[in-house]
Amino acid sequence: MKNLTIVGAQWGDEGKGKIVDHLCSKFDAVLRFQGGHNAGHTIIIGKEKFILSILPSGLIRNKLSIIGSSVVIDPVHFLKEINILKKKKIIISNKNLKIANNASLLLPFHSIIDQVREKKLSKKKIGTTGRGIGPCYEDKIARRGLKIYDLEDLNILRDRLKNLVNFHNIFLKNFSQKRISFDEIFKLLISIRKKILPFSVDVSEFINSKSFLKKKLLFEGAQGLMLDIDHGTFPYVTSSNTIPAIAAASIGIKPSKIGHILGVVKAYTTRVGEGPFPTEIKTNIGLKLAKKGNEFGSVTGRPRRCGWFDVVQCKKAINIAGIDSIALTKIDVLDSFKEIKICYQYKLGKKKIYYMPNSNKILNSIKPVYLTLEGWYTNTSGIKNKKSLPQKAQKFIKIIEKLLNTPIVFLSNGPDRSHLIKLKKIN
Repeated sequence: MKNLTIVGAQWGDEGKGKIVDHLCSKFDAVLRFQGGHNAGHTIIIGKEKFILSILPSGLIRNKLSIIGSSVVIDPVHFLKEINILKKKKIIISNKNLKIANNASLLLPFHSIIDQVREKKLSKKKIGTTGRGIGPCYEDKIARRGLKIYDLEDLNILRDRLKNLVNFHNIFLKNFSQKRISFDEIFKLLISIRKKILPFSVDVSEFINSKSFLKKKLLFEGAQGLMLDIDHGTFPYVTSSNTIPAIAAASIGIKPSKIGHILGVVKAYTTRVGEGPFPTEIKTNIGLKLAKKGNEFGSVTGRPRRCGWFDVVQCKKAINIAGIDSIALTKIDVLDSFKEIKICYQYKLGKKKIYYMPNSNKILNSIKPVYLTLEGWYTNTSGIKNKKSLPQKAQKFIKIIEKLLNTPIVFLSNGPDRSHLIKLKKIN
């Protein structure tokens, strides 16, 4: 298998972590390329649950794991997550974990700013995780943020931090918030810098070295494609580009090296936070989906909004990401539904729409048009091969594959690592 990039093709929470965990044994390194600790990749092995927010999922299988420059890193959370995994007997050192030295540092006041903004927006809030991801990316784009390599020189660190603190204190003062203490943040960074820097490398130089020329790489996305800052349902999106193309920029490699692109989608659709959601179910059926699928954020604990599978939305994700194949997850959640619906087009008044518009105004006005199927009303969890699946479940899979015009290569039918069926070979 050549290089592979795995991305979520909905609004996140598609089950990317499980797919990465399953496939990473075939690769030499797993590279996380965007987002921050607002991600929540869950891997279940027997009775043990691993929730990874900032660390690449490959660490669970002791794969070389690399965090790219487009990831924003909260150093406190980074070290905390490492300690949690170590307590679960996961081996982590600077031999199997690297972070780009030009990645941006997310500091404690970023989350404060994030939460203050959301509170002030009230009913117009974005629905962020409140972890400071957006403010950190803003500092990066405005060229005032701190990088991992700034930790190497205390004089540089002091000067750049002073400028950053002074800037944000103006904002906090305007909102009658407690000012940031420069001394507290500086002391914090001094206390942890020696723990962070051993993981720091020039990732581009590292990956492009002769020793890596024949290595097979797996690139891991964090948030779903419909949360992309450019192509998602703006402004109800994350603060980074989630499309595979950013993987090359984040790692510092040729775009051609991102390889085959695998999109992960649920057999239904979920969304956390605010924003348009054409197939959202606001009845007891939606609540049933949430309960059966345990649809609560692994990072925030927030309940996820639930709806039927949206072909129109997925086609947009396939187009903007160049998705080559699909991993369909959580089909077992649909086991107890007498009727299952698939949205195959939208309707705006009398007009039929076969694409997902960018305008939120239009998205909030459209009506999904459904294909209604009989449910299989049979347990599918843990089934080992496609032929053993109920015929109606097989029909459901076949219809989605045909409507998306993209091969479905994996099927997840339960929460455990072993609950995965290989349907086709990845070309």
